[in-house]
Amino acid sequence: MKPLLIAHRGDTIHFPENTLEAFESALNLGAGGIECDMQCFNHQLFLVHDYLFDRSQKYPHLPELLQKFAFRGRLEIEIKSMDLDFLPPLKKLLQQYKNVDFELTTSYFPLIPFLRRAFPNLPLGVIFPPNQFEDWMTGEFITLKIVKTMELLQGNVAHVLWRYVSQDLVEKLHQRQLKIHTHIARGDIKNQKAQYIEMERMEIDQATFDDIDLLQFI
Repeated sequence: MKPLLIAHRGDTIHFPENTLEAFESALNLGAGGIECDMQCFNHQLFLVHDYLFDRSQKYPHLPELLQKFAFRGRLEIEIKSMDLDFLPPLKKLLQQYKNVDFELTTSYFPLIPFLRRAFPNLPLGVIFPPNQFEDWMTGEFITLKIVKTMELLQGNVAHVLWRYVSQDLVEKLHQRQLKIHTHIARGDIKNQKAQYIEMERMEIDQATFDDIDLLQFI
């Protein structure tokens, strides 16, 4: 199975991250989807990663992204907000787009039950940051923690850093009709390609990637 490759914040090799130019370039170069970071301020949904963003700057808005790219592949929207003011405008916006390949993701676990209630039919991605795992944890325990967390949170896609991925984890998630998502970090292109080949062998469902040039080598 070939993993779906999703450009992390767009084509950040040639354009600034989370910009419409970066997203368009990534899709034009063959990415299967794009990942963006969404914040909410004054009930406006805009695309920027950092919590301490510069409010004097102009950032693209999520409606602009959907108008241009809604039907061009997976749209993975990472919710960065830590309160619920984004829910009404996001719900209103997404209701305008039927049959779009959305996935909503967050690493802020308290948001997930609210996302599930607001979007009962959309795939929800649960991002497991490194601080979820301690040095004493064995690989078997990490797998157990990820699987049980996914069940309790009613998520659909486990987002797990590559170093925590195992064949056992992939199989246990698939047995529960859940998907696994990992990340291909920027670096030596041979190492990126080798990771992709291993992901394909392990039947990993999808991955974000940083280096748009990877698409030329797979």
